[in-house]
Amino acid sequence: MNYRAIAKGLLQEHPQTIAVALARLEPEQAGEILKLLPTFIQADLVTRIVQIDQLPAEVVAEIDALLYQLLRLR
Repeated sequence: MNYRAIAKGLLQEHPQTIAVALARLEPEQAGEILKLLPTFIQADLVTRIVQIDQLPAEVVAEIDALLYQLLRLR
Protein backbone atom coordinates (compact mmCIF):
# COMPACT_ATOMS: atom_id res chain seq x y z
CA MET A 1 0.00 0.00 0.00
CA ASN A 2 1.35 3.44 -0.95
CA TYR A 3 0.71 5.28 2.29
CA ARG A 4 2.35 8.46 1.01
CA ALA A 5 0.00 8.70 -2.00
CA ILE A 6 -3.03 8.05 0.19
CA ALA A 7 -1.95 10.71 2.71
CA LYS A 8 -1.42 13.19 -0.13
CA GLY A 9 -4.86 12.44 -1.55
CA LEU A 10 -6.55 12.73 1.83
CA LEU A 11 -5.04 16.17 2.44
CA GLN A 12 -7.35 17.51 -0.25
CA GLU A 13 -10.37 16.50 1.84
CA HIS A 14 -12.14 18.09 4.81
CA PRO A 15 -10.66 16.99 8.17
CA GLN A 16 -13.90 15.19 9.12
CA THR A 17 -13.74 13.19 5.88
CA ILE A 18 -10.11 12.31 6.58
CA ALA A 19 -11.00 11.21 10.11
CA VAL A 20 -13.82 8.96 8.91
CA ALA A 21 -11.62 7.51 6.18
CA LEU A 22 -8.88 6.70 8.68
CA ALA A 23 -11.42 5.18 11.06
CA ARG A 24 -12.58 2.82 8.29
CA LEU A 25 -9.06 1.44 7.76
CA GLU A 26 -7.21 -1.14 9.81
CA PRO A 27 -5.54 0.55 12.81
CA GLU A 28 -2.04 -0.20 11.51
CA GLN A 29 -2.83 1.32 8.11
CA ALA A 30 -4.49 4.37 9.64
CA GLY A 31 -1.50 4.90 11.92
CA GLU A 32 0.97 4.75 9.04
CA ILE A 33 -1.06 7.28 7.06
CA LEU A 34 -1.60 9.53 10.08
CA LYS A 35 2.18 9.70 10.64
CA LEU A 36 2.60 11.07 7.11
CA LEU A 37 0.10 13.88 7.58
CA PRO A 38 1.26 17.30 8.85
CA THR A 39 1.63 17.45 12.61
CA PHE A 40 -0.72 20.43 12.89
CA ILE A 41 -3.65 18.26 11.75
CA GLN A 42 -2.79 14.97 13.49
CA ALA A 43 -4.21 15.84 16.92
CA ASP A 44 -7.38 17.24 15.36
CA LEU A 45 -7.88 14.06 13.34
CA VAL A 46 -7.40 11.81 16.37
CA THR A 47 -9.97 13.86 18.28
CA ARG A 48 -12.41 13.61 15.38
CA ILE A 49 -11.87 9.84 15.05
CA VAL A 50 -12.65 9.33 18.74
CA GLN A 51 -15.85 11.38 18.41
CA ILE A 52 -17.23 9.61 15.32
CA ASP A 53 -20.75 8.35 15.95
CA GLN A 54 -23.22 6.73 13.61
CA LEU A 55 -22.98 8.19 10.14
CA PRO A 56 -25.66 8.14 7.47
CA ALA A 57 -25.15 5.28 5.02
CA GLU A 58 -24.72 7.67 2.09
CA VAL A 59 -21.85 9.46 3.85
CA VAL A 60 -20.11 6.16 4.55
CA ALA A 61 -20.62 5.12 0.91
CA GLU A 62 -19.04 8.36 -0.33
CA ILE A 63 -16.05 7.94 1.96
CA ASP A 64 -15.69 4.28 0.99
CA ALA A 65 -15.59 5.39 -2.67
CA LEU A 66 -12.90 7.93 -1.82
CA LEU A 67 -10.85 5.29 0.00
CA TYR A 68 -11.21 2.88 -2.90
CA GLN A 69 -9.97 5.56 -5.26
CA LEU A 70 -7.00 6.42 -3.05
CA LEU A 71 -6.09 2.78 -2.46
CA ARG A 72 -5.91 2.28 -6.22
CA LEU A 73 -2.97 4.72 -6.24
CA ARG A 74 -0.74 2.14 -4.64
